[in-house]
Amino acid sequence: MTLRSLGLNPYPSRSKRTHYNKTIFDDFAAHEGKVVTVAGRLMSWRKQGALAFAHLQDQTGKLQLFLRRNLVQPTDAATGRLGYAETNLLDIGDIIEATGKVIKTERGEISVLVEELRLLTKAIRPLPDQWAGLKDREQVLRKRYLDTILEPASFDRFGKICKMVAAIRAFLNQRGFLEFTTPIIQPQYGGGTAKPFKTHVNALGCDMYLAISHELYLKRLIVAGYDKVYTLGRYFRNEGIDRSHHPEFSMVETMTAYENYEYNMNLIEDLFRHVAVTVFGKTTFTVRSHEIDFGKPWRRVSMAEAVKEKTGVDFRECGTVEEANQRLAGLNIQENQPSIGEALVKAFEVTVEQGLIQPTLVFGHPIEISPLAKPMAEDSRFVERFEIFIAGMECGDNWSEQNDPVNLLETWRKAYRAEERDAGKFHTLDFDFIEALEYGLPPTTGIGPGIERMVMIFTGQENIDDVIFFPMMRPTISPLNAAIYGVQESSVAPVEDLALSVDDFESLCKEGVIQPFARNLIVKPHVRLWSGTTPAGKSRASGHVEIEGFFSNSVLQLAGYKVVFEERLPEDEEKQKVLDLVNASLVKFLREKFPQCHVTVSPATVMRQSC
Repeated sequence: MTLRSLGLNPYPSRSKRTHYNKTIFDDFAAHEGKVVTVAGRLMSWRKQGALAFAHLQDQTGKLQLFLRRNLVQPTDAATGRLGYAETNLLDIGDIIEATGKVIKTERGEISVLVEELRLLTKAIRPLPDQWAGLKDREQVLRKRYLDTILEPASFDRFGKICKMVAAIRAFLNQRGFLEFTTPIIQPQYGGGTAKPFKTHVNALGCDMYLAISHELYLKRLIVAGYDKVYTLGRYFRNEGIDRSHHPEFSMVETMTAYENYEYNMNLIEDLFRHVAVTVFGKTTFTVRSHEIDFGKPWRRVSMAEAVKEKTGVDFRECGTVEEANQRLAGLNIQENQPSIGEALVKAFEVTVEQGLIQPTLVFGHPIEISPLAKPMAEDSRFVERFEIFIAGMECGDNWSEQNDPVNLLETWRKAYRAEERDAGKFHTLDFDFIEALEYGLPPTTGIGPGIERMVMIFTGQENIDDVIFFPMMRPTISPLNAAIYGVQESSVAPVEDLALSVDDFESLCKEGVIQPFARNLIVKPHVRLWSGTTPAGKSRASGHVEIEGFFSNSVLQLAGYKVVFEERLPEDEEKQKVLDLVNASLVKFLREKFPQCHVTVSPATVMRQSC
């Protein structure tokens, strides 16, 4: 109000900035004595009678402002100038503009000796304490803009992400790739196995999906006659959120005609090295406490050979799935698999994956898990596919594409189950894409490294939320903001995607806060049988339950089932004890509380773990 009473507009429409701070710092000799105009956020303010010192922060860094009362021009409403006497109206966090000569103070600090001062934006909320910064993890994620204002390392990290994306584009463009924009809203999701987000297009009167992959559209471009294509876009998978997974993420996906997966082994290695040198100026990085060198040639090993090296077991020699599962049991993996190939994958995931520290390309995946890849000519049990592993983390999936439309359609049909169409468990049928293949897709191969995974590697972050500026979070409003904006705050937040205790779940149901979305409720028990004993010498089992049907796009998880046995029981009996507990409590409650619903219990998944 005081500013407006002086005729000053606290929110003018433009600045007259001529220089960024870093430009002045980088070449002080060329700017010394010259008049410049800088603009940015006021981060410090110290007034001592006729003198004042401040720090102005812009995109490139901080610069000191030096004010002398007799040099600063007086307040003028016509130009928006703020005189020295009125600088008391400024607050830390305000956006200001300063014009003056570039000098060095007596202490040798590069500064602008201010002659004209303008307020560009009045901040009506104070910044958090600059020394302490944002300590609350949730506030950092919800108010990233404050985190980057206060924390230079965070600001720099997100700037590096932008440069990485630019470097990836430049790398592919230099190699003759053409960038295409492919649909995010798709009539049929495909190109991977993931649970999709579903939406409705009012103008067309039909349901569609957010892209889980852009692969099938890139292949259509290859059919169209373009030999090297890519998209750098957004992907949406309606699945879990954890330290390395996020429902919305970025990926660069390429397709190259007349090449196979070996071409992409070279391409991906060159791409990582290019980003390392171009953006960061080095090839050695610390990733998960490991020193990773992208300058050295990457190791290349088949999945079967990697498992054999680690365990001595060669799954290529297994003649039956029973034999393969016996080999798994010998590795203390008590999870029977439906095929020899899937047994190999399980053995790889459990015994090998976490130990792949230096950049490694693992190729030769079993055909059972790779329906879109081309079988190897020398052994059709495996396909021309490779994954990237760095510091024990999977960082991309690549293969020679299956371009036989008859073979691909047959593979899809074998896996397809209409009742689980949108469950994300198999590649859905896309007859329009099959038709495109029937016109002829040349030998083709593609890569698809995730941008966030690459950023985590190069910036030393172990949580994907720290490389996503706007991570997905449950919407909320603080009681203070609710009062300020006159919003009626909801007493209970939505519970989708939450893991609840059984007691909390039953209470919310009884209060009517949550209700089933569907008529059919599917209860899926997951049982853990713990080897060893409790401190009291007793054995135990525990479990959690997933319930489908309460929410349209998510699975509700209930935790807290535990059984302690006085003595060791056979595995089947231990499992049954947990299932009896589920049936006696949860299933009974669901049937009594929601008699309109049909409740079914799926077969339990069982995992044995050590205490």
